[in-house]
Amino acid sequence: MKLALLSDPSTENGQMALNVLLQSLVKIDKHSPLRVGYIASQPDPQREFFRQVQQMYQVLGAELSVYLELEAGFSQSALDHLLSCDAIHLSGGDTYRFLKGLKHRKLLPVLRQYAINGGGLIGVSAGAMIITPSIASASLCGDINHCELDDLSALNLVDFMFTPHINPALLQSDRFQQQLAPFKQQLCLCPDDASLLLITDKVEQLGACQWHLL
Repeated sequence: MKLALLSDPSTENGQMALNVLLQSLVKIDKHSPLRVGYIASQPDPQREFFRQVQQMYQVLGAELSVYLELEAGFSQSALDHLLSCDAIHLSGGDTYRFLKGLKHRKLLPVLRQYAINGGGLIGVSAGAMIITPSIASASLCGDINHCELDDLSALNLVDFMFTPHINPALLQSDRFQQQLAPFKQQLCLCPDDASLLLITDKVEQLGACQWHLL
């Protein structure tokens, strides 16, 4: 599988992770740019966040041209176009709302098979947590389960959990350590300037992550 889990794609290690993953993808037509699809964690009516990500991929030599929304704007046609892309970008945002939308559209098994078949999967912040077995760790970075989602199971493409936007002050906080204590599964605490890559069977760490129960 080809996976990238990013806290912040604008950092040096975020850009490096994107670059390495894109370069690892095999494209039949080598004269056309890699195509990347985008799944919005929540509606983006003006495409504000989509356009920012689109510009980022353009700089990297890839084309972000497919936008998929999980709520009112969802269409089968957009999904079909998305699955024909070389890679799929799972956006940041409200992790609980994102997972609820994916479950409602029954897209978890679809995306899982896409990754198993060799498609690149890029998760940023909330999107990175979606790649793991469960989004339960979203509470550690301040996400609140406003949609009252009961089943927090996610794509389960890696054997660890992930929490983005971790900083030294948070790690030293007694309250954070108390929140962390109940987690019994290996958990990557990822600062903004770090990323994880899985191109073969081995997870490569770019930058300094902290690991709970490593």
